Amino acid sequence: MKIRLSISNDSEHKKALDKTGFWGKQGAGLIILCSSTGRVLLPLRSGYVEQPHTWGTWGGAINEGEDPRTAALRELREEAGVKINPSTLTKLFVFTKGTFRYTTFLAEVNSEFKPKLDWETERAEWFALDSLPSPLHFGLRSVLDDSKARALIESAQQSVSITTSVTTKARSF
Repeated sequence: MKIRLSISNDSEHKKALDKTGFWGKQGAGLIILCSSTGRVLLPLRSGYVEQPHTWGTWGGAINEGEDPRTAALRELREEAGVKINPSTLTKLFVFTKGTFRYTTFLAEVNSEFKPKLDWETERAEWFALDSLPSPLHFGLRSVLDDSKARALIESAQQSVSITTSVTTKARSF
C-alpha cells in the first residue's frame, strides 16, 4: 500500500503542529455508539499520525470556515467512509490546551458496521465501554475521565439496554 502524505496541502495545520504540538488550530471528532448493541467503534491510529498505535476517536483538524460538528462529520467520512445524520450528534467534551481546542461528539447509529479505513487508521473494532482496549489516546482518555461526558455516554447506553429489554420481553409473549 503506497501512502501519499499531503503536508503541502495542509501547511496551516502543519504550522499549528510545529507551534502547539497539535495538528491544526482546532480539532473535532466523535465516538460512535451502536444503539442496538451498546458498543462503541474505536479506531486504532496508524503509525503515520501523531500518537500512533493508540485507540482514539474519529476526527482531526477543523478546516477554515468549518464548525466542529461539520468537521467531525467530514473527518468520519474521510477516515471511515461513513455518513451519519448530524441530528444524532451529542456534544460530549471540549479538550483545551493553550489555544488548541478539540470538541468530541457522541454519534449514535442503529447497527454495527465495518468502516472503510484510510491510511490514518490501522484497524477499527467495536467494544463494550467496560472493556476498552489499550493504550487509549490521551484525548479519548480525557473524554472518558470527564464525569459529564461519561454520564452522557452511559445514559445513551442505558436507553439501549431499556429498549433491548422491552423489545425482548415483547417478543417473548
